[in-house]
Amino acid sequence: MTARKLITKYIVLEAMPYVLLSAVLLTAILFTQQAGRFSELAVYADLPLALAAEIAVALLPSVLVLAVPVAILAGIVIGFSRLGSDSEIIAIRAAGVGTWTLLWPALLIGALGTAGATFLHMKEAPQAARGLRRVAIQGALKKLESPVEPRTFNTEIPGYVIYVRDGDKAQGTWGRVFIYAQQPDGSTRIVTARQGRIDSSADKSELVLSDAVALKLPRPDSADRSSVVEHLDQLRLAVNTGRAALLETLSEKEVQTEEMDWTDLQQQIHSGSIDDRRDAERTLHRRLALSVSPLLFAFFGGLIGLRVRRGGRGAGVLLTLCVVVVYYLLSLLGESIARNNAGHVVFGEWLASAVVLIFSLLLLVFNRVPVVSLKKRLLRTGRRAAGAQSAVLTDHTVGAGRSGFPSLLDTSLFRTLTVSFVTAFVALVFIFLIFTLFELWRFIGSNHVPAGVIARYLLYLLPLVAVELFPATMLITVLITYALLARRSEAVAWWASGQSVYRLMLPGLLFAIAAAAGAWLVQEHLMPSANVKQEALRARIRGGQPRAITGSGRQWLASAESKRLYSYEFEEHQEVLREPSIYELDEEGVHLTRVIIGKTAVWTNNNQLLVKEADTVNLRGMVVERQATADVPLDQVELPAVFRPTVDKPSQLSVTALAGYLRAARQRGSDTAALALALQRKYVNPFSVIVMAFIGMPLALAFGRRGAIVALVVAVGVSIAYWGMGGGFQQLGNHGLLPPEVAAWSPPVIFAAAGTYFLSRIRT
Repeated sequence: MTARKLITKYIVLEAMPYVLLSAVLLTAILFTQQAGRFSELAVYADLPLALAAEIAVALLPSVLVLAVPVAILAGIVIGFSRLGSDSEIIAIRAAGVGTWTLLWPALLIGALGTAGATFLHMKEAPQAARGLRRVAIQGALKKLESPVEPRTFNTEIPGYVIYVRDGDKAQGTWGRVFIYAQQPDGSTRIVTARQGRIDSSADKSELVLSDAVALKLPRPDSADRSSVVEHLDQLRLAVNTGRAALLETLSEKEVQTEEMDWTDLQQQIHSGSIDDRRDAERTLHRRLALSVSPLLFAFFGGLIGLRVRRGGRGAGVLLTLCVVVVYYLLSLLGESIARNNAGHVVFGEWLASAVVLIFSLLLLVFNRVPVVSLKKRLLRTGRRAAGAQSAVLTDHTVGAGRSGFPSLLDTSLFRTLTVSFVTAFVALVFIFLIFTLFELWRFIGSNHVPAGVIARYLLYLLPLVAVELFPATMLITVLITYALLARRSEAVAWWASGQSVYRLMLPGLLFAIAAAAGAWLVQEHLMPSANVKQEALRARIRGGQPRAITGSGRQWLASAESKRLYSYEFEEHQEVLREPSIYELDEEGVHLTRVIIGKTAVWTNNNQLLVKEADTVNLRGMVVERQATADVPLDQVELPAVFRPTVDKPSQLSVTALAGYLRAARQRGSDTAALALALQRKYVNPFSVIVMAFIGMPLALAFGRRGAIVALVVAVGVSIAYWGMGGGFQQLGNHGLLPPEVAAWSPPVIFAAAGTYFLSRIRT
């Protein structure tokens, strides 16, 4: 084998592990991000496992097309940086090997990545997009088979408010049904029934009610104040659940531009309308540019890596982040130019690729231009600072019989843990945000979203991203830190001084506790309000209308004890109900006995409500009596806190607010399994950071001698296992198969037990 082939093989073997590791890590992060869009559908629609698996398979190509280019860039930059920091590049060049010979392995890896990316962009990703749309619609149809959760109000069917006290959601059967319908003429129709269900056939849906009583109330300003009541053994009401539109979307043969492969795009370019042709050209050139990006990244990454003389893998990670951020920001700029007709389609879609190629050629031509190593300067500064502090820390040296805290090694570990944590966290956050932005870029261009809105959305997204990424960041931090400690034999020196592995883990555990406290503060004080804002901004970016997250406007409340239903507007400061409507049911909780409509309602004591300027409708069988009274007192009314509107998404609530919302939901008789699990998971989140450190340190000491790359592989595997196990137990808890406490705490307990086992296997 010639020397050139040996060098090529050596460089490929050096870079490929980092490429594969980066690909797995990025795929896991992006898949988690993309799968979150379908989590609500998976939980509330009770999707079959086969349909959930189809969603996962359909998501994978769209994740890979984003992960492959960045993985190749990261792997090549880190691999070449490692060779440069170990002076192997200098030795190879001293043997007479030129730049192109060193770049050839990187170009080979890039060409393979480009071939795979082209296949994904032109064939697999469009098919996956069509499949994803199909399974998403099927999941929505599955949800429509029984859209009403027992003991919850449903307002998704236009013109109706439906409340079901009993029922089996899986079978779609309801018991003790209450329906409020606003009629086109302004009158109100209230229907109560002993049993009910939704019948869906073809594109139509009907509410089928048994033992039904229908009450029609006139419009408030109507001169005719008479009410009509009728009893029916069976009542069928045609409702628009959106099934027809979903079926039409599912059956239509016309595909969207993002779902077209190479052949379809070519046909649309040659035979479509002007707008369709331009849309197809944008899509085609964007895919071609992204398909070529692995080769360009490999070329650019190899040239950058050849210049790194200090910093090794850390410098490689920082350089990769900078290149990825600039490339995708330029891609967003080019997409905006092409979509707004501010320039030619080719110019807009190829702008980022052209900039990378130009900088690569400049680096190739001016190969003697030195690269400033910031890390080298920082290290030099760090050495001077360490020398200045050495006299102060002499009493805390690591020696036999000296186990004071903090020792010099403790201080060094804390500093390394902090730097590693910040670096890993910034890297993961940038990856998450960049690909979130990349996912939304077509909406940004088509809806002309201002840059300020995008910036605010990303800012308000940060608390959620931080809470989600803290456990994985802590795992990567301790694995890298303690793996390097073991590889450099510093752990052996520690043990030789008479100290145990438990003492060595103490700084890592203290650091994890501090990080967990930070995660708790972010989760409780920043994330709830930030999530409300970022979801509204995301809806604006995507062109939809922001939902009323805070529950402002008309509220509905069901009381299980008094068999009453309340409709009202809540005056927060005065604890007064505006325009309340109270619907009282019989002893069985099936049919109406009285309807009270007032101007306001106030609490006279803790459990008594006084309805003022009330209009009362009494039902005695088929006889309706209507009377206007000044005040109507109601006993056995819940406290004002139960009536207070609140955010109903756990991600938008703190622990205290969620616990209060959970108590109110239980008082209403609602199914609280998902809420109780969400509350427990909020307690679990900070502990997950500590658990990741507890399992990561023994693994690092066990695998650290095999290199940091092995430690990173272990980190990826453990993170995926923890995420998968947490998702599985969450599904069991949401469906009531496990108590909320067991479902939430099982993953950290299991992984803590695994950490204890690994700790027992290493020398203490």
